[in-house]
Amino acid sequence: MPEKIKVFHLEDYKIIRDGIRFLLGNDEAIEVVGEARQGEELLSVIDKMRIDILLLDIYLDGMQDVRTIDGFEVCEIVRKKHPKIKIIAHSVYDDADRVAKIMKAGAMGFVSKKAGYEELIQAIKVVHSGRKYICAETSRKLKNINKFLAGIEDTLRGEDEFFSKREREVLELMAKGHSSRKIAENLFITEKTIESHRKNMILKAKVKNTAELIAYASARGFLKV
Repeated sequence: MPEKIKVFHLEDYKIIRDGIRFLLGNDEAIEVVGEARQGEELLSVIDKMRIDILLLDIYLDGMQDVRTIDGFEVCEIVRKKHPKIKIIAHSVYDDADRVAKIMKAGAMGFVSKKAGYEELIQAIKVVHSGRKYICAETSRKLKNINKFLAGIEDTLRGEDEFFSKREREVLELMAKGHSSRKIAENLFITEKTIESHRKNMILKAKVKNTAELIAYASARGFLKV
């Protein structure tokens, strides 16, 4: 009988950890060998364990005041120190920017928490075999999924991008507190163009001012965090 795929689950909500452990335990090819609530817990035991697949939540303890390393940081650390461990991100945040970011950090797969457990099992087996995987729930929202997975393009694009690429660049700098003059210098465009982008985004979002625009974009995941 082939050796079981050894899975470690990093997730801050216990009810999700319990559910995933139960569901994966029903598959004869998979064994959950450990779980943790914070990245630091994983890193404290990873050297002592045999792990094939790390199932990784992107945001850990996001509601707590204490700063803990997030899934992006965990992904980068694990890929650098333990390259044999294959990583699958498992998150409710499945917009193109964040999926691309976690894949660039070293994840080989992404499964939305909106997907069924059958697809999670499929992802584990596909990634364990050495291939990349993005679930159907998320793939439907992406324009260039095939080229991205094939390595032809390194950025994922959403099927219904709300703001253009240039608008998102302007918005990112606005959110960081840069003035229109500074943004214009950074992007090599005029202040008048910056103001035009700002007005267009306010109209699209149906908000009143820049502060409301930034709050709107942040709440909907349009800003990279």
